[in-house]
Amino acid sequence: MLITLLFGILVVRLVFFTILRSENLSEMALNQWLRELPLSAKRGDIYDRNGILLAGCNTTYNLYCRPNAVTNKEWVSKQLNEIINIDENEILIKLKSKASEVKIKSNLKKEESQIIKEKGISGIYVVEGIERAYPYSNFLSQVIGFTDIDLKGQTGIEARYNSYLTGINGSLYTASDVIGRELDGYNQWRSASMPGYSATLTIDYHVQAILENAISKAQINHNAKACACIMMDVETGEILGLAENPSFDLNDVPRDDIETLLNLSKSSTITNIFEPGSTFKIITAAAGLDSGSISEKFQTFCSGYHTVDGVKIKCWKSGGHGTQSLIEGIANSCNVTFMNIASKTGVEKLYDYFNLLGINKRTGIDLLGEGVGIKIPSDQVKNVDLARIGFGQSIAMTAIELLVSTSAVINSGVLVKPYILDYITDSTGDLKYMNYSNTIENVISEKTSSFMRKALEEVVLNGGGRGACVDGYRIGGKTGTAQKYSNGVIARGMYISTFIGFAPADSPKYICLFIVDEPIGPYYGSIVAAPYVGEIFKELLPYLNTTQSEKIEKNQQYIMPNLIGLNKQEINEVLTKLKMYYEESGDGDIVVGQLPAPGDYVTTKNIPLIMYD
Repeated sequence: MLITLLFGILVVRLVFFTILRSENLSEMALNQWLRELPLSAKRGDIYDRNGILLAGCNTTYNLYCRPNAVTNKEWVSKQLNEIINIDENEILIKLKSKASEVKIKSNLKKEESQIIKEKGISGIYVVEGIERAYPYSNFLSQVIGFTDIDLKGQTGIEARYNSYLTGINGSLYTASDVIGRELDGYNQWRSASMPGYSATLTIDYHVQAILENAISKAQINHNAKACACIMMDVETGEILGLAENPSFDLNDVPRDDIETLLNLSKSSTITNIFEPGSTFKIITAAAGLDSGSISEKFQTFCSGYHTVDGVKIKCWKSGGHGTQSLIEGIANSCNVTFMNIASKTGVEKLYDYFNLLGINKRTGIDLLGEGVGIKIPSDQVKNVDLARIGFGQSIAMTAIELLVSTSAVINSGVLVKPYILDYITDSTGDLKYMNYSNTIENVISEKTSSFMRKALEEVVLNGGGRGACVDGYRIGGKTGTAQKYSNGVIARGMYISTFIGFAPADSPKYICLFIVDEPIGPYYGSIVAAPYVGEIFKELLPYLNTTQSEKIEKNQQYIMPNLIGLNKQEINEVLTKLKMYYEESGDGDIVVGQLPAPGDYVTTKNIPLIMYD
């Protein structure tokens, strides 16, 4: 009986191991006599909309050893030293390691790897790897982003679409005995890697190059802390260019300085918030008109300030603008005009339009870390707050938020979701993912939008946006100059200067936001931002096949008069005759300085800065 029981147990065990666990045991056996080295998968490429390569991969060669398979370690270390120029003792230590596999050197030269392979040294292997490569170095750095050493996306598009771009690694197998020595008569086996999918962006390389050149010039010319520029297709939400300075070389990421890396690698236009200043007047005017709180015939009187609940709030022009129509108030960027519009519209209606236009909401752009603006809760807004909100103070937003909300105002009330990735394909070209913009229509009426386009074109023709004029094209836009805050209080002498422009003004297709952070010297958006948007449109509109308008403005040329010693009334008379819009600095009445200097050649496009005592 006992013998029968024991025999039955043996039969059960035999069935268990030979049938039920056979696959598992086979795998364990393979693991005992096969050694595995990784074969890195190629990461997917990143292209601009025209097929220009922005991020690709280079093949690397990495040298490994299996110490137990190396017979004459001293001789091998000497041989390798002559090829890869690493100290013999350092190599010898690795060859004597107790580990199964040891990496001797990364990134061999191709010629070095070939020599080592030809020597056929037992236990020495060259394994091909992959490294990320960016052909244009510090071009589009914040948008593209970078990867870690394992080719995992860390920032930008690399991180946002990492799951698509990442391939599947393969393996290289070699037969060996239990202590790691290669078995004679066996070949190496490869488990092929699978490349990642490739991404095509909405970015246009040529547009991006022009934006990058413009922000570099602005930063140098105005000794600015930083500069940025975004261009978007107002109809689709496609981002055609997004440039930021300072930047960094994607092929030489400053990984040793984490704080610097974090600051440089994030897109300030997506993450940071700021007071928009006068560019926000576009929103205030649109809300007032569309809600019926004011009409196109609205007029206001500016004496240089407006008193709200006993608080005197100044217009930027200390002498005032006098009586103005709505279009004149917009062209002159008169603070008093917008304080009155905000008051007539009221908190409830104004905040309703903020919501409709996507203000203080994330736009949904496909980059990580998008910030969101800040506004005072509606039930806590005082009359003084409302007045300041009307001309772009006491409210904060991201640059992309400002761009998208303004785009809705000038594009017949269509609110778009901006995006940077266009589509993703596999290695055969088959489509795997297509991006698109969600749109919300009729956030404001076409009537309001049409009026705002007309008014903002007037800003460029006869107001503070003259620097953005381009002969042969109709341009609209708005300047902005806002003070910065430090520790909750206004930082003296620190400004953010902006200009947001669009073209063609009568039927917008492209919108461009230009930001100069902390310029030294003149700081008005009309002087330090608008001219660069003019330069951008001058180069890009012909490239983008934009039809020239029949309404061509030719800028007349003048010699800048000497204004030193004149008073405000005399200044106004002189420059009005020249049809020149001008900015003022200082609260006095007598001119003590001017830009451009007396005798310089200028056109009606120039915005003189008049400095008072």
